[in-house]
Amino acid sequence: MRNLRMLIEYDGTDFFGWQYQPRKRTVQGEIERALQQLTNENIRIIGAGRTDQGVHALGQIANFHTASQLACIRIRDGTNSLIGDDVYVKKIDQVSDDFHSRYSAKCKIYHYHMIFEPSPLKLRYNWFSKYELDISKMEKVKSELIGEHDFRNFSVNNGDDNTICTLHSIDLTENKAEIIIKLSGNRFLRKMVRGIVGFMHDVGRGRFSSDSAHDLFCGKIKKIYFAPPQGLCLVKVKY
Repeated sequence: MRNLRMLIEYDGTDFFGWQYQPRKRTVQGEIERALQQLTNENIRIIGAGRTDQGVHALGQIANFHTASQLACIRIRDGTNSLIGDDVYVKKIDQVSDDFHSRYSAKCKIYHYHMIFEPSPLKLRYNWFSKYELDISKMEKVKSELIGEHDFRNFSVNNGDDNTICTLHSIDLTENKAEIIIKLSGNRFLRKMVRGIVGFMHDVGRGRFSSDSAHDLFCGKIKKIYFAPPQGLCLVKVKY
């Protein structure tokens, strides 16, 4: 059996997320269906991150085991010929047997895109915010978020008992038309990036103070707004 690794790009708009769901179109399900046609095997692929419905990826990583001896380039090309135009397998290579797309990952990098004018051509990939944000307050709150913390209150419970994550960095790039928030960390809980972005957005618009992250970590703040999915993209996974 070979262990093969895939580098995948997709537009998440028309998918019900990454993870396989019966009778629903998912990225995992679409690729598995194609691989099964190519190899005549019942293949289950493992993704580095289970992106939610509407979330995109430039650098999703997945791996799977197969007895097929087809060349990697032929598996890649065959898979791409059998799946929709909104998902593309960029590369397939053989890796060691112990490689695991999710558990071997050391760092994941996400970008979140926000715009301030409702451009029809950008709304599939950006969050349109109607608020005028104070970027200095958003910059100030970063120091409270970076580091090792229990991020359970920034996420949605997915049955994961371990909610301790290390956020390596948060960078804001902004101009009058848009903001890009770049986050890197060792792992992310379900909707955690969207929770962090939603919280930072609400700090910027004055709903929360720039020193209120501690209150959210401690549970004193009970409800946050999760940023919508279309602005989020999984950019890279590091091993």
